[in-house]
Amino acid sequence: MPIRMTAKHTNILKTFLNGSMRLAEFAITNECIAKCTFCDIWKQRPRQYVDREKGLQAIDKLADFGVAHITLTGGEPLLHPNIIDFAKKCNSRNIHTAVLDAAPSLITEPILDGLDEAKTDMLSISFDSDDPKVCEASRRIPDILNGIEDAVKRIKRTKIKSMASILIWNDNHDRMEKVFMKAIDMGFDHISVNYPTFSKSVLYPLGGEGISLNKPGVIKALQSVIEIKKMKKYPIVNSIASMENIIQYLTDPATVRYECLGGNRVMFVDWFLDVRPCMQLPQVLGNILTMTKDDFATEPCNRCNMSWYRDFSTFFHGVKSFPVYLESATSSRSLY
Repeated sequence: MPIRMTAKHTNILKTFLNGSMRLAEFAITNECIAKCTFCDIWKQRPRQYVDREKGLQAIDKLADFGVAHITLTGGEPLLHPNIIDFAKKCNSRNIHTAVLDAAPSLITEPILDGLDEAKTDMLSISFDSDDPKVCEASRRIPDILNGIEDAVKRIKRTKIKSMASILIWNDNHDRMEKVFMKAIDMGFDHISVNYPTFSKSVLYPLGGEGISLNKPGVIKALQSVIEIKKMKKYPIVNSIASMENIIQYLTDPATVRYECLGGNRVMFVDWFLDVRPCMQLPQVLGNILTMTKDDFATEPCNRCNMSWYRDFSTFFHGVKSFPVYLESATSSRSLY
């Protein structure tokens, strides 16, 4: 069935063709009720929330800079009292929008109705394992697997697409297809795969025993995901080209085909409205409300394997990334 072009599709195409297209993660709060074993953001004090009016201005400014997709993240973005207003603002600027979630109990009926009315495109829910006990231990949320399944079923009554955000970690790296099968059985529309990484960032610390896989283990897991994607049985959004690029990075960083364009084509906007190349790097390019196009980073980066930034960066490498465009045009890929 052909895809019906919407105003958001048109905006994505227009910004891509005129060379202004950018994508942003916008962290609107650092509060999170999940206590993930591989992320310490839930320990941060004081709690920070983006001011409503400044947040709306920030989205306008991002749109002016050519941002055609925004992932509203946190912490836990559904804890922000103005999450619906931010989603509505994105829609008013024809920005394709995803909202991340780690605690399915926060996907209440009022929140779901509000996001649907705001024409939110996707809800991405963290999904770690097909084992209920493992899920509880990982996120420290009781009965979380049943909560995820219930949330996905309720999302089906809206026009919002659901995506399982699956991190490669110690529990699942050797049985990725089993986790994919569970995600589809639960009703998820899409699957994204996240690559394990460590970060000493004071803003977004990542680490822990759960993601302490050695490089050969991560490479083997990615190779299995590539083979599974080639089977075309599961709606995996990560491109093969990007996953192969990450394997190359883990094998020999100096020989990667696609470096990260963090701070230029992809970026992280934190709860202080500071723009960073990604959530890991300490470099601040400027405050989104006052910065200009000249403030964006110009040099590509090759210091980590953060999935969201590396995956999207593969689309902006000129002629050599043409195979990625072809793959995306013939697959079930969606922005995430």
